[in-house]
Amino acid sequence: MTGLVASEWLKTRSLRSTWWSAALTVAAVLVAAAIDRDGVFPLAGYLVLIVAATSSGAASMVGEYASGLIRATAVAVPARSHVVLAKAVVQAAVWTVVGALAAAGSLVVDGTVSVTPGELSGAVLVGPVCAIVGLGLAVLLRQAGAVYVTGILLLVALPQLLTGDNVVVRALHHAMILPAWQRLTLAYGPAEAVGDLYTSAGAAWLSYLLWPIAVLGAALVVHHRRDV
Repeated sequence: MTGLVASEWLKTRSLRSTWWSAALTVAAVLVAAAIDRDGVFPLAGYLVLIVAATSSGAASMVGEYASGLIRATAVAVPARSHVVLAKAVVQAAVWTVVGALAAAGSLVVDGTVSVTPGELSGAVLVGPVCAIVGLGLAVLLRQAGAVYVTGILLLVALPQLLTGDNVVVRALHHAMILPAWQRLTLAYGPAEAVGDLYTSAGAAWLSYLLWPIAVLGAALVVHHRRDV
């Protein structure tokens, strides 16, 4: 497994797109932080980060399907789940670093030191969460267009559509990753000031945990059973 992780890391760091996409993502967050002075972690910038992380996770697998490299990989590594897990480890590591840089930069631009460890962790970890979800979607759907559209719809568009006073709709909204990020980073202000607009902090962390587990878990099952 260690060798697979090292191999995936070599693939990832050898791609120029890894570095410029990471740099552009951090830059987008910092520009948004400079423009939006209402909060430490700007929504516009983090929407860019969510899309970029999801796309990066997806691209790590979609590219292998498109090129046919996945067949050679399956022959070299019969334990297919190990390949997917190695990619997940690398993507999570890369986007944790990107998330940390973006969060630190936002703090510097905003000039505040008043954030809690929970707020900071919520800002840092949304990147790896979305990257793993993107990877899982790529394994499940395979086709680049379907993967990217589904990822953006699930993680960005759907939370905006699930609004209203209906109990079920509100519960679904609170279960999404973007609302979880908004709660953990207090994007709309202190929790006591916004009422039930937020979910609880515990539920938000549960969303961060269960989304990647559920999507990646389904991907591992499908990848094991399906022909490459």
